[in-house]
Amino acid sequence: MNNLSEIRKKYIRKIDEDENNIKVMSDDLFNLGLNIYSKEYSFDSAVFNSLATSCLDKSIVLHKEQLKIINLIEKYSAIIVSAPTSFGKTYCIFEYIARFKPKNIVLIVPTLALVDEYLKKIIRKYNSVFKEYKTHINYDEDKNYNFNLQNIFILTHDKVMECRLYDNIEKIDLLVIDEVYKLKTDKRNDRVLVLNMAYKYLADKSEKYVLLAPFIKNIEDRNILSKCPIMYKSDFSPVVNELVTIDLNNKKEKYLKTIELINGKLSKQKNLIYFPTVKSLSQFVNKYICDNYSIINIENEIISNFLDWARDEIHEEWYVVKAIERGFLIHNGQLPLGIRLMQIDLYENDNKYKNMLCTSTLLEGVNICSKNIIITSPHRNDNEFDAFDFYNLVGRTGRLNKHYLGYAYYLREPSDREYVLEDAIKTIKFELTDEESVDIEIINGNYQNNEEFIELLKELKITYEEYIENIGYKYRFSTIKELYMSFKSNFYYLLDNINKLIEDDKIGRYYLLCPLMKIIYNEKTITHKVNINSKIIGYSLHKNRYSIKYIVNQILKTNKNENIDNLISNTIKLKYSEIEHEIYSKVKIIKYFLTSYNCSKQQLDLLEQKILVPIEVQYFSNSIVRKNLKSLGIYERDIELIVKIIGDNIDDIELLKVALKNNYLKFKKISYLSKYIIEQL
Repeated sequence: MNNLSEIRKKYIRKIDEDENNIKVMSDDLFNLGLNIYSKEYSFDSAVFNSLATSCLDKSIVLHKEQLKIINLIEKYSAIIVSAPTSFGKTYCIFEYIARFKPKNIVLIVPTLALVDEYLKKIIRKYNSVFKEYKTHINYDEDKNYNFNLQNIFILTHDKVMECRLYDNIEKIDLLVIDEVYKLKTDKRNDRVLVLNMAYKYLADKSEKYVLLAPFIKNIEDRNILSKCPIMYKSDFSPVVNELVTIDLNNKKEKYLKTIELINGKLSKQKNLIYFPTVKSLSQFVNKYICDNYSIINIENEIISNFLDWARDEIHEEWYVVKAIERGFLIHNGQLPLGIRLMQIDLYENDNKYKNMLCTSTLLEGVNICSKNIIITSPHRNDNEFDAFDFYNLVGRTGRLNKHYLGYAYYLREPSDREYVLEDAIKTIKFELTDEESVDIEIINGNYQNNEEFIELLKELKITYEEYIENIGYKYRFSTIKELYMSFKSNFYYLLDNINKLIEDDKIGRYYLLCPLMKIIYNEKTITHKVNINSKIIGYSLHKNRYSIKYIVNQILKTNKNENIDNLISNTIKLKYSEIEHEIYSKVKIIKYFLTSYNCSKQQLDLLEQKILVPIEVQYFSNSIVRKNLKSLGIYERDIELIVKIIGDNIDDIELLKVALKNNYLKFKKISYLSKYIIEQL
């Protein structure tokens, strides 16, 4: 960390002690680049700030580093920007758009929550600036978009690959990829490959692109990337993130210390409490929150209405219900999007809810304003944080003009490692340029020396081109190989059950799901996981769109010893994530394997009609309006009711919002959650 950064921190700490210090220190603050604080209190600052006013928001003054980045974006065709979490990188992008008005813009973000954040905090807030643009949060391959008009596409990288945006989009004037450190090779993660491919194909079609990340020292082999992006690094931060390490002996002590902190010195502040898994978070709620906190008197009508709905729709035993009843909010990637969005709103606007329990979705760039974060474990699932991830989490505290200082309390037990900030600032290599990546070699057609890949092509009796067309690169070759080996082991079991369903159509979908799940989970026997998940998926694909509570209660009838917390969480995870993505795409690949094994059209059609088509129907694969409603956070069981009233021909997201608001009083039978989401539009 350089001396200027340390001096800047010293001055920010003085501002935190007493804001009146700003006037006394105004000249020094300006000279340190902190013109956002020195404002008009110094002559130089007053002059500079009059020229640094945001075009996006006249009440905001840009800091010097932001102005540099905006100028660099205009000057160069490709740039990588590395700056701290609190820097305001995203604001730079929208400020650039406001100033230079690029025609067709594609913004790639890691999560749907960030899509909503861009829509709500930027597009809607500054509607006068963006009203000329048509905004899209999904891409329809079959639609002819007018690229002579101004368009903004805000998409997750998974959607980019699913809709083959790189093949279909005609022109990109500005491409932005957020959290670009995720392009770094990670052979355990199939999504990294997807993001690399999204970047590769879209960058080639873009007149200009910007990649955003924190803590990146350099990107290796930039010279062979599209347009050879320049690298701009800044350590400028308008807030200070303080790390407080508390040494403890075990997990129980950590959880008791968490309770002590939020009841004591942090009781009047906004706090995030980080957990490595949803399971550990729910266990903390059931054991420590339920044991230490009474149910509160809820005066907020939004919360009481939501809880009534959640008890009926999800379950009264759901850990999220128990937490909210006791004054705690929850944020993790398993929750339906609308529930996450509602809780973020409550956290930011209801002062009774000061504590939010969260998982690694917080590392995905979701901007939640918090004074403190308590890190209960430096892990994401079973993987230990490196310094980069750790300090990325630390950087989620503090917020310009709200919290000058943010505190991260690291509850460290003996097996947990120590972290040094300097280790977080590192050089990375995109998998796209990694000569050791088997998957990039295959995608580039350089597979001739890969005997395992060639053997798979021979076994399937397909060409390389057929592999790319039908299997593609949503999954790594190692994943496909494992899936194929599992398919071979279970081929006759799957085929027998397909034939049984052909002979007797009264046999339930479960008998088809069981061998499919056995293949997908690579299990040697019908395990408990295969059995339960097959039942959950079967109920989830029913045309009646059963509630979570109904599915859970049905399974408990025949599995009375099932842990209800685990069952609720597993049902939510499958219904709101895995079925639509992993299950669907892997069943499609299994169907392709069956095709290569010369199965009959009748057998293939049965798999299509019993599994693939119901998933497409349940998850609105063929309707852009329905997908947009889901992406806004509308509860999936309400979508058909809404479409009956507003129609299914609205592709622009802002026009869709107008239709929802104008027809709000007609939506009499939709859930409270969907009503809330529409009200917030």
